[in-house]
Amino acid sequence: MIIFAVILFSLPVFADSYEELEESGQIVEVDMENELPLYIRAGVGLKIERLQLDLDKINGLLAAADVDFSALDETMMLYGIEGVGGVRNGNIYGAYFLNGRNRSRGANGERVELSLTYGGLIYQRGIYMKKNTDISIGTGMGYGRSRLELLHYKVDATKDGILGATGTTLEKSFLLLEPSINFHQQLTPIIGLDFSVGYLMTHDLDGGWSLSGHELEDSLDGFEGGSVSLRVNFGM
Repeated sequence: MIIFAVILFSLPVFADSYEELEESGQIVEVDMENELPLYIRAGVGLKIERLQLDLDKINGLLAAADVDFSALDETMMLYGIEGVGGVRNGNIYGAYFLNGRNRSRGANGERVELSLTYGGLIYQRGIYMKKNTDISIGTGMGYGRSRLELLHYKVDATKDGILGATGTTLEKSFLLLEPSINFHQQLTPIIGLDFSVGYLMTHDLDGGWSLSGHELEDSLDGFEGGSVSLRVNFGM
C-alpha cells in the first residue's frame, strides 16, 4: 500500500517534469509497437538483492565469545518488493522493502542467525532513454532493523548434567542510504527487468552490542557493503 501511495502522490510531479523536459526538447519520440506513453516509467515488482557485507566486527564478536560459535557468511540474499513511477528521462520516485538472513551452525549445535529488514523511499534521475531501454542513477533512503540471535547448549548442574538450551537476542536499528545505478529493459508492454548496482551505507541509531563481557562499539559500521539486485517489473 505504501508503494502504491507513493506512486499516486508523485503523479503531479511527473506531469511537471514532463512539461519541463518537453520545453527543453529532451523528450524523444520513438515509434513502438504498443501504444503506451513512451516517456513514463511506472510499475511494481518482486526484487532480489545480493548484499556483500563486511562482517569482520560481527564475526570477531562471535570468536571472542565463551561459546564456539561459527562465523557468518558475508554474502546475504534479500527478497522483497519495489515500486517506482516517473519520467524515464527525468525524475523517478518509488519505495521498496527487503528482508534477508544468514545462519551458521557450530560443531556442538551452536546456532547464529543474523537478519536484516529495511526499506524506504527511492529517488532516481533518468540519464539515458532509447526505445525499450533506459538508465537512471539515484538512491534509496530509509530505515532498518538488524537482529542477531545466538543459541547454544550448556550443562545444567541442577538437573544431573542434562543439557539445556540458552539464547541471546541482540537488536539494533539504523538509517540507510543506498546510492545505485539502474538499468531497465522493457520486455513486453507490461513486463520489464531492472538490474541495479549500488552500495549500502548505514548509520547506527543504538549503542554497541556486547556478548560475554566483550563490547563491540559501532557494530553497524560492518553492515555496509556493495549490492547487486534484480527486479521483475510489472508495468510500463
